[in-house]
Amino acid sequence: MKTDDKKYTCFEYVDGQGSDGEIKNNPFQRGDVVIKPFYGDGIEPCNEIGVVLQVHDSSEVRTDMFGNESITQLRMATSLEIVNFRPKLAIDMGVGVVVLK
Repeated sequence: MKTDDKKYTCFEYVDGQGSDGEIKNNPFQRGDVVIKPFYGDGIEPCNEIGVVLQVHDSSEVRTDMFGNESITQLRMATSLEIVNFRPKLAIDMGVGVVVLK
């Protein structure tokens, strides 16, 4: 899922200055909503949800919730994960919200 990354940043981040291939080879882009399912040990659940604010190179991004992180520690968050682990973001995105008429 994707959102407006500008809503979640305090600075004007600039993507990495590596070769175009490095940035393009990163599976995440600005505004992607990602989850860090586990802490570094790979065992203890973390379930932090973050918005990608900056793409450094082919292997690292900056998020609004857990700073710089290797892409090996992240994956795209599902709408259910966003609702469960970061409900305010879900509301801002209109995810999981039922509109009654």
